[in-house]
Amino acid sequence: MVTGDPEVAERLRMLRAYGEERKNLSRIEGVNSRLDELQAAILRVKLRHLDEWLAARRRLAEIYAAELAGTPLILPVTSPGARHAYHLYVVRAAERDALQAHLHERGIGTSVHYPGPVHLQPAYARLGHGRGSFPEAERSSREVLSLPLYPELRDDEVQHVVTAIRSFFS
Repeated sequence: MVTGDPEVAERLRMLRAYGEERKNLSRIEGVNSRLDELQAAILRVKLRHLDEWLAARRRLAEIYAAELAGTPLILPVTSPGARHAYHLYVVRAAERDALQAHLHERGIGTSVHYPGPVHLQPAYARLGHGRGSFPEAERSSREVLSLPLYPELRDDEVQHVVTAIRSFFS
Protein backbone atom coordinates (compact mmCIF):
# COMPACT_ATOMS: atom_id res chain seq x y z
CA MET A 1 0.00 0.00 0.00
CA VAL A 2 1.12 3.48 -0.75
CA THR A 3 -0.28 6.61 0.80
CA GLY A 4 0.78 10.14 1.47
CA ASP A 5 -1.58 10.38 4.41
CA PRO A 6 0.22 9.70 7.71
CA GLU A 7 -3.02 8.76 9.48
CA VAL A 8 -3.91 6.19 6.81
CA ALA A 9 -0.36 4.82 6.91
CA GLU A 10 -0.51 4.42 10.69
CA ARG A 11 -3.91 2.71 10.52
CA LEU A 12 -2.63 0.29 7.85
CA ARG A 13 0.45 -0.51 9.94
CA MET A 14 -1.79 -1.31 12.91
CA LEU A 15 -4.27 -3.33 10.84
CA ARG A 16 -1.54 -5.64 9.51
CA ALA A 17 -0.20 -6.44 12.99
CA TYR A 18 -3.15 -7.33 15.25
CA GLY A 19 -4.21 -3.69 15.42
CA GLU A 20 -1.20 -2.96 17.59
CA GLU A 21 -0.24 0.65 18.18
CA ARG A 22 2.93 -0.69 19.79
CA LYS A 23 3.99 -4.20 20.75
CA ASN A 24 1.29 -5.95 22.77
CA LEU A 25 -1.11 -2.98 22.75
CA SER A 26 -3.95 -3.43 20.24
CA ARG A 27 -5.80 -0.15 19.67
CA ILE A 28 -8.02 -1.47 16.87
CA GLU A 29 -9.07 -4.90 15.66
CA GLY A 30 -6.50 -6.16 13.19
CA VAL A 31 -5.06 -9.26 11.58
CA ASN A 32 -1.69 -10.96 11.17
CA SER A 33 -0.87 -9.88 7.62
CA ARG A 34 2.82 -9.17 7.48
CA LEU A 35 4.05 -11.54 4.75
CA ASP A 36 5.57 -9.69 1.80
CA GLU A 37 6.94 -11.06 -1.50
CA LEU A 38 10.52 -11.34 -0.25
CA GLN A 39 9.42 -13.26 2.84
CA ALA A 40 7.29 -15.51 0.64
CA ALA A 41 10.28 -16.30 -1.60
CA ILE A 42 12.44 -17.15 1.41
CA LEU A 43 9.65 -19.25 2.92
CA ARG A 44 9.34 -21.24 -0.32
CA VAL A 45 12.99 -22.31 0.03
CA LYS A 46 12.69 -22.93 3.78
CA LEU A 47 9.65 -25.19 3.34
CA ARG A 48 11.98 -27.87 1.95
CA HIS A 49 13.45 -28.16 5.45
CA LEU A 50 10.17 -28.11 7.38
CA ASP A 51 9.97 -31.81 8.27
CA GLU A 52 13.59 -31.85 9.45
CA TRP A 53 13.16 -28.71 11.55
CA LEU A 54 9.91 -29.92 13.09
CA ALA A 55 11.59 -33.20 14.04
CA ALA A 56 14.43 -31.26 15.69
CA ARG A 57 11.97 -29.07 17.61
CA ARG A 58 10.02 -32.11 18.81
CA ARG A 59 13.20 -33.85 19.93
CA LEU A 60 14.31 -30.79 21.89
CA ALA A 61 10.84 -30.45 23.41
CA GLU A 62 11.07 -34.08 24.56
CA ILE A 63 14.34 -33.25 26.32
CA TYR A 64 12.77 -30.25 28.05
CA ALA A 65 9.75 -32.35 29.07
CA ALA A 66 11.88 -35.14 30.51
CA GLU A 67 14.33 -32.84 32.27
CA LEU A 68 11.75 -30.40 33.66
CA ALA A 69 9.32 -33.05 34.89
CA GLY A 70 8.91 -32.74 38.63
CA THR A 71 9.53 -29.00 38.70
CA PRO A 72 6.73 -26.60 39.63
CA LEU A 73 6.44 -25.58 35.97
CA ILE A 74 3.35 -26.42 33.98
CA LEU A 75 4.70 -27.95 30.77
CA PRO A 76 3.10 -28.10 27.32
CA VAL A 77 0.80 -31.02 26.66
CA THR A 78 0.04 -32.62 23.32
CA SER A 79 -3.48 -33.92 22.84
CA PRO A 80 -3.86 -37.62 22.03
CA GLY A 81 -3.70 -38.25 18.30
CA ALA A 82 -2.07 -34.86 17.66
CA ARG A 83 1.49 -33.76 16.95
CA HIS A 84 2.85 -30.51 18.35
CA ALA A 85 4.97 -28.30 16.07
CA TYR A 86 6.67 -26.60 19.04
CA HIS A 87 6.94 -23.27 17.27
CA LEU A 88 7.42 -22.12 20.85
CA TYR A 89 8.07 -24.06 24.04
CA VAL A 90 5.79 -22.25 26.47
CA VAL A 91 5.78 -23.16 30.15
CA ARG A 92 3.77 -21.64 32.95
CA ALA A 93 5.36 -20.49 36.18
CA ALA A 94 3.63 -18.87 39.14
CA GLU A 95 6.79 -16.79 39.65
CA ARG A 96 7.28 -16.10 35.93
CA ASP A 97 8.95 -12.69 36.21
CA ALA A 98 11.44 -13.86 38.84
CA LEU A 99 12.22 -16.98 36.81
CA GLN A 100 12.71 -14.90 33.66
CA ALA A 101 15.09 -12.56 35.53
CA HIS A 102 16.98 -15.58 36.93
CA LEU A 103 17.41 -17.01 33.43
CA HIS A 104 18.42 -13.63 32.00
CA GLU A 105 21.16 -13.32 34.65
CA ARG A 106 22.54 -16.60 33.31
CA GLY A 107 22.54 -15.42 29.70
CA ILE A 108 19.36 -17.25 28.71
CA GLY A 109 16.91 -15.35 26.56
CA THR A 110 13.21 -15.97 27.07
CA SER A 111 10.07 -14.25 25.84
CA VAL A 112 6.63 -13.50 27.13
CA HIS A 113 4.28 -13.83 24.20
CA TYR A 114 0.96 -12.04 24.64
CA PRO A 115 1.49 -10.65 28.15
CA GLY A 116 -1.96 -9.08 28.15
CA PRO A 117 -5.15 -11.05 27.57
CA VAL A 118 -7.14 -10.14 24.48
CA HIS A 119 -10.25 -9.06 26.38
CA LEU A 120 -8.25 -6.32 28.13
CA GLN A 121 -6.81 -4.86 24.92
CA PRO A 122 -8.23 -1.41 24.10
CA ALA A 123 -9.36 -2.67 20.68
CA TYR A 124 -11.87 -4.96 22.37
CA ALA A 125 -13.07 -2.67 25.18
CA ARG A 126 -16.39 -2.24 23.34
CA LEU A 127 -17.20 -5.87 24.19
CA GLY A 128 -17.44 -4.88 27.85
CA HIS A 129 -15.20 -7.58 29.33
CA GLY A 130 -13.22 -6.07 32.18
CA ARG A 131 -10.62 -7.43 34.54
CA GLY A 132 -11.91 -10.64 36.08
CA SER A 133 -14.13 -11.58 33.12
CA PHE A 134 -11.76 -14.33 32.02
CA PRO A 135 -9.65 -15.17 35.08
CA GLU A 136 -7.84 -18.11 33.48
CA ALA A 137 -6.74 -16.00 30.50
CA GLU A 138 -5.56 -13.33 32.92
CA ARG A 139 -3.67 -15.86 35.03
CA SER A 140 -2.11 -17.41 31.95
CA SER A 141 -0.90 -14.02 30.75
CA ARG A 142 0.91 -13.57 34.06
CA GLU A 143 2.49 -17.05 34.00
CA VAL A 144 3.49 -17.92 30.42
CA LEU A 145 7.18 -17.97 29.50
CA SER A 146 8.68 -19.13 26.22
CA LEU A 147 11.95 -21.00 26.64
CA PRO A 148 14.61 -21.07 23.92
CA LEU A 149 13.65 -23.52 21.18
CA TYR A 150 14.83 -23.56 17.58
CA PRO A 151 16.08 -26.38 15.34
CA GLU A 152 19.76 -25.46 15.71
CA LEU A 153 19.65 -25.40 19.52
CA ARG A 154 22.23 -27.85 20.83
CA ASP A 155 21.56 -30.44 23.55
CA ASP A 156 24.15 -28.82 25.85
CA GLU A 157 22.35 -25.48 25.47
CA VAL A 158 19.05 -27.10 26.45
CA GLN A 159 20.85 -28.63 29.43
CA HIS A 160 22.12 -25.16 30.40
CA VAL A 161 18.52 -23.88 30.39
CA VAL A 162 17.31 -26.87 32.40
CA THR A 163 20.11 -26.48 34.96
CA ALA A 164 19.29 -22.79 35.38
CA ILE A 165 15.58 -23.52 35.84
CA ARG A 166 16.28 -26.26 38.38
CA SER A 167 18.61 -23.88 40.29
CA PHE A 168 15.78 -21.34 40.46
CA PHE A 169 13.49 -23.84 42.16
CA SER A 170 16.12 -25.27 44.54
